[in-house]
Amino acid sequence: MVSSFLKKISRSPYRQYCLIGALLLALAHFYFVHGEVKIFLLIIALLGSIETAIGAIQSVLKKKIGIDTFNIFAVVIAFYSGEVTSAAFIVLMLAFADLLEWKTESRAGNAIKELLALKPRMTVREKKGGEIEDIDAAIIQKGDILVVKNGSTIPVDGVVIYGKAEINEASVTGESLFVEKIIGDEVLSGTINEVGFLKIKAVRVGKDSTLERMIHLVKEAAKNKSRSERIADRFAGIFLPIVILMGALTYYFTHNLVMTGALFLVACADDMAVAIPMAIAAALGHAAKHGVIIKGGEWLDVIARVKIIVLDKTGTLTYGSVAVKLASFEHNVSEKTFWRAAGIAEKFSDHPIGKAVYREAVKRYGEIPDPEDYKLVEGKGIRVRKEGEDILVGNMSMIYDHDIVLSESMRNAFDEAGEKGGTAFFVIANGKVLGVLSVADIVRDGSKSAIKKLHRLGIRVIMLTGDNETVAKETARTLGITEYRSSLKPEDKLHEIEKLSHVGLVCMVGDGINDAPALSRADVGIAMGGGGTAVSVEAADIVILNDDISKISDIIELGQQTKRVVNTDIIIWVLSNALGFYLVLSGVAGLAFAAFYNFATDFLPLGNSALFWKGIKKK
Repeated sequence: MVSSFLKKISRSPYRQYCLIGALLLALAHFYFVHGEVKIFLLIIALLGSIETAIGAIQSVLKKKIGIDTFNIFAVVIAFYSGEVTSAAFIVLMLAFADLLEWKTESRAGNAIKELLALKPRMTVREKKGGEIEDIDAAIIQKGDILVVKNGSTIPVDGVVIYGKAEINEASVTGESLFVEKIIGDEVLSGTINEVGFLKIKAVRVGKDSTLERMIHLVKEAAKNKSRSERIADRFAGIFLPIVILMGALTYYFTHNLVMTGALFLVACADDMAVAIPMAIAAALGHAAKHGVIIKGGEWLDVIARVKIIVLDKTGTLTYGSVAVKLASFEHNVSEKTFWRAAGIAEKFSDHPIGKAVYREAVKRYGEIPDPEDYKLVEGKGIRVRKEGEDILVGNMSMIYDHDIVLSESMRNAFDEAGEKGGTAFFVIANGKVLGVLSVADIVRDGSKSAIKKLHRLGIRVIMLTGDNETVAKETARTLGITEYRSSLKPEDKLHEIEKLSHVGLVCMVGDGINDAPALSRADVGIAMGGGGTAVSVEAADIVILNDDISKISDIIELGQQTKRVVNTDIIIWVLSNALGFYLVLSGVAGLAFAAFYNFATDFLPLGNSALFWKGIKKK
């Protein structure tokens, strides 16, 4: 097969010369007809046609008209008309298409190799006694304390428990600037500690880590290929019947086989077999470079036409973990006093809210002393003692139970926190209210601007959440979202997607297991791959590796840009063919001219896609 031969050649540094030489040889035959050259071209055309013919036969057996059907039809006409050069050139163009596909696949293979190179073989673990040991990174377990020195690659996803560092996250996010990490911050596997020293607690290890999931996604995307052939086949399915009808009518009215053959030569779509996949491969490569895995070129086409985007709240629009949202102190209470009391009460809490309060207390106060006589009051709060001080952290029931006097300012602060969708409680010391705390699922950085960008694109945005109406309303208000649905179970989210699909193309964006059914049902599903579950990532068609929600609008714009390039390729092909048909039907052009015209106009859509490829590589 010519395509197989070219694939082998492409591993050689002389591949460009071989391909260009073959094309020049085919072109030279238009001007210098020698028997030896003609035999050589005949061999190329015959051997190279076999693979295309098989694809065409398979399409016909499946009752489909694909790009192979279109092109083998032109090759047969070229042979029948004695235009061996045209047949050879068409085959060489199809070989270019195969070569492009192979290069796309090999690029995925190179990407996997690059990702595998980010996996450290050894790492440093801290033992319970404080001693450190070198271990195989493959045996790291969840909960292990790892030491990450300057210049080391982080082996697993984890949370910083000690130190400060500048982390290079380019391998995951594509971001060139280093990101500062301090205690409590998340770090991702495959990223590099450029400056500083960290101790991290392993959270996601093995196949659950960000790096391993990236490797898996790239492998899956490579298996699915670009699927750009579906777009090319849809194109062929529309235009081939038209061309056949024109050819049949031409022969019926003129009985001129040469003119009919010339029509088919002009209409050969060998250029489209290269131009369309080239544009899509460029877009997929650009997305991957910026931390977005698109599992097939067809999703670019779908996302370009999406009119409704449905966003899950928790973990997508928000971080999915509670943090202190509001803190109000009594007028005669210092910030240090307030945070010391709150930190002591929550230091040994296992509850997410308690942990969030303790983290904030450490940031605001510093090292927190251990509590004494710790007692959990079910459904109300916590009671501890410290150096004779009685500290309470709890809800309004705690106030009533201990007959604590509540000032109007503290009551208003408590009510305001509840109205804003937070969980509010009081911090009390020796029967005196020190202040009010509110914790909530914090809106993700960039969510508000991402929603604005979607609105500017004319996209209808809807938020879905399992949270109650108060929380949903406040989150929607904060983000500028006018449509939302609250108190939803997973099956309710699925039903919402089904209802919306009757209105227009729907994109679902989520991160959790409960989002997987809706992600699968939507016309296109986008998963937040950094913190998202494996189930949601598998169910999605597009994965944002670093959870950057602003990339949603970038993906839509990339899809629209790619669609414009593909549509322009088709328009160029249609217009150039229309001119070619006119020249043939008016008797100006014969078989030789038709073959040359096909060759010359091939470079118009190819050039358009090549410019897109070149332009997008610079971004």
